[in-house]
Amino acid sequence: MMTFFLIVGVICIFVANIFMGGLRSSEQQQTTFHTEYHEPRSVRLKPALYFGLAGFASLGISALIYFL
Repeated sequence: MMTFFLIVGVICIFVANIFMGGLRSSEQQQTTFHTEYHEPRSVRLKPALYFGLAGFASLGISALIYFL
């Protein structure tokens, strides 16, 4: 069960990074930031927040199972 939550947590955090654009170089991030309007940015960051929270919660559950 711990392995399941660990894998789900890592996948969720990876997907959150993809939505945020955290896997790009700094030049690509800067170009995207300056050419993008506020609305598409907030639409893209909302799923990243949910995936990130789900990932950290899943990793927390995995750690709880491991230490108990």
